[in-house]
Amino acid sequence: MEKQLTPQQSLDVITSMIQQAKGNMQKNSFYFLLWGWTIVIANLGVYLLIKFTDVADPYLMFLITIVSAIISMIYGFRQGKQAVVSTHLDSIYKWLWIGFGVNCFIFWFFGAKMGWQLSAIITSMCAVPTLLSGVLLKFKPLIFGGLVFWIFGALIFLTNNETQFLLAAIAVTLGYILPGYMLRNADKHA
Repeated sequence: MEKQLTPQQSLDVITSMIQQAKGNMQKNSFYFLLWGWTIVIANLGVYLLIKFTDVADPYLMFLITIVSAIISMIYGFRQGKQAVVSTHLDSIYKWLWIGFGVNCFIFWFFGAKMGWQLSAIITSMCAVPTLLSGVLLKFKPLIFGGLVFWIFGALIFLTNNETQFLLAAIAVTLGYILPGYMLRNADKHA
């Protein structure tokens, strides 16, 4: 016969599971930093190539995202093998970001049909998983990051071709990189 848990024991189990899920997600500061720096470098690279050179296709800078995708998959696979507990929240979190990545790929692939407004669209799309990550973690810098992405996404629609990459780099710095470092530091102090 199973032993019944006291109300305090039940609360302790629930608290422990929430802390485990939060700990699992805080380890994801790696992704915010990896992708933040990757996208900032790509955007600044495109901006500089457009502004100061006559390179035929400066957008090839975004091919560095392939390297980050491979690194993310390897890191995620290793983290998955090391995870003591994987919660339903972890699964939702993972699929939220996978869905975002698939959408980015689709938009990139069909960018010409949308007039190449990819920076505005993808920056705006970044808001949802970033904001929800902040809500799930109860981490205000990521919630703020999501709001930053919506604001900059709208601004990018209103700018010229070269400026959109500079604005996207600023948005990613404020929306991913700064919260990513804050999340990593919060994890170290927890």
